Amino acid sequence: MKKKLIMYDLAPQMKVYDSLGQVWKPFIMYISRPNFKSEVINLDKFGLRFNDLNNNNKPEISKNNSIFNEKIFSDKKETAVLLGGSSALGVGASTDASTISSLLSKKTNTHFFNLGCSAFSGFQEIVLFQSMINYLTKIKKIVIFSGLNDIFFSNHISTYDPTLGPFYFNNEFIEGMTNASLNWKRGLSKFFLNPFMKNNINWNLITKKELFYYFFKKNSYKDLKLVDKEKVLKSIIKRNLTCWSNIQKAMGIKLIYVLQPVPNWCNKDLSEEETKIFKELDSLSYKNFQTLKSLNLAKFDIYRTYISEICDELKIDLVDSNNYISSKNCHKEWLFVDRAHLTDLGNKYISELILSRL
Repeated sequence: MKKKLIMYDLAPQMKVYDSLGQVWKPFIMYISRPNFKSEVINLDKFGLRFNDLNNNNKPEISKNNSIFNEKIFSDKKETAVLLGGSSALGVGASTDASTISSLLSKKTNTHFFNLGCSAFSGFQEIVLFQSMINYLTKIKKIVIFSGLNDIFFSNHISTYDPTLGPFYFNNEFIEGMTNASLNWKRGLSKFFLNPFMKNNINWNLITKKELFYYFFKKNSYKDLKLVDKEKVLKSIIKRNLTCWSNIQKAMGIKLIYVLQPVPNWCNKDLSEEETKIFKELDSLSYKNFQTLKSLNLAKFDIYRTYISEICDELKIDLVDSNNYISSKNCHKEWLFVDRAHLTDLGNKYISELILSRL
């Protein structure tokens, strides 16, 4: 893949984000590298982002290894949580101080813990929240800043479990786990025959008869079916929002679901910087960029309609930040650092939107 020279020239912080990497974790699958330190982004022992470590002016916090200890250095009366994928994490922000969670903490009487994680699906966001629940017993609000990754994964990954849904390292997980448990005979068969198979074969379970029938009768392996992606996506959305509705009721707190903005979904004239960056990214063959480019307004309208219907049914407060960006008439303003992430100004606008709904 070519280097993103224009992006790195206009937004040098993106080079740091691209170098973050991840570690493998139980249940949530993966998370950003814990205890990462830089002038751009600082992560705690869990791989979660501090709000403002470098500019806190309280030297004690530099020894802190958990975002949940930030509150002891704050005079805020309440605590809340911001959840989501990489946009919630703040990929694109020039510093920790420019993230949405940090801006909300400064503008309100509430300290917002940042539980955003790169490349998380909607269900991984729920699992992470539940995993950290011991640290979140006194929170008063939950803001979910999400929505892109589920539709992205359903269009980006070709084969996945139709009940559990796709996640970013879906194919790598299946391949790795399959290879780890294959005996030598099945491993040898996979090595020689897999290049000739058009579909993904479960080499741990396929029988000789099935393999013979598949290979010589030119018939697909019977357990492989085409997934109705739109139907699966709707099922995933309903499951995730139902989980959040249950959490909202059980904890007795306010929950807001903010559908994150995407350039393709906003009625906005691109800035000079956005035009240059998008042109470069669209010219690359990297599948991530091509999938993001393909998520047009027509696909989004179907997606947004279904989310809206489920939120109404479950009494979840839904905010579409794409409409907000469109109505704000911020044409030619540089809000997006790529087709998924926001600049400091973009984070400022979204924090103002969230603040108006808290």
